[in-house]
Amino acid sequence: MSYELPYTENAEGKFAVPCQIKLAQDCVQLGEFCESKEGARHWVEEECWIYSGEGYFCAECNEQIMRNIAKLSTKKMN
Repeated sequence: MSYELPYTENAEGKFAVPCQIKLAQDCVQLGEFCESKEGARHWVEEECWIYSGEGYFCAECNEQIMRNIAKLSTKKMN
């Protein structure tokens, strides 16, 4: 089964990939708007966004997830 990535299209007909989880306070929310869906996907890959299997999440949200995991690990040790 093929999954279609979510894209946001602006009034100019350009596409951007949204951050899937929008967890971090400094989350960028949307990738850069590009002429095509392929260009938008390429942009998030070049910016090191993480592919989850259903969409992408930004590096800032990835860092927040890692901080949350570290906090949980610390709590379990105490």
